[in-house]
This record gives sequence, structure tokens and C-alpha cells, in this order.
Amino acid sequence: MATQNSAREFTKDGWEPLDSYWSSPLSYWVYKSLRVEPPIPLRVRVLGRVVSESDEGWINYGGPLGMFVATVEGRGQAGQRVRVTISDDPVQVE
Repeated sequence: MATQNSAREFTKDGWEPLDSYWSSPLSYWVYKSLRVEPPIPLRVRVLGRVVSESDEGWINYGGPLGMFVATVEGRGQAGQRVRVTISDDPVQVE
């Protein structure tokens, strides 16, 4: 389980990219997750369309849509700092 941590400061109010992902068509089953502290609204855009949204501070992305470039965006306020954790494992919901 590879994990990448980083800090991010929003430069403007609104949606800003936090991560971009592309995978080979031969690994269409691979999912990743992104978690943000403190929680902010997140969304995944593929080919300009929003395909997934979350207000819980985490989101899974990848899978078959990962064959296209998927961009995870967060909505924050100018000057707001968040901690971003990207994991190679999806978040499991029970």
C-alpha cells in the first residue's frame, strides 16, 4: 500500500486540482483513494464531466474510468491549507 502525503494551499476560492491519474487499459480494475484533512468537498472529473462527488473528505477514483485522465478536485477558500493523502488502496465502506 503506497501512500503519498502532501500539503496544499488554495490560491483562489472554488475548485482546484489535487491529483490527476491515468492507468493502462490492462489495469482497469485498479482504484485509488484521496483523503483530505480537514474535510472539504471533493469531485472527480473525466473528459470534462463530473463522475463522482463526496462531502466526506475522501473519494475513490480510477477503475474503468482511469483509462482516461481523471482529475480529483477539491473546493476550498483562498489561503486555506489542507493535508492530502493519496493511497493505492480504495477506502472500504461497510
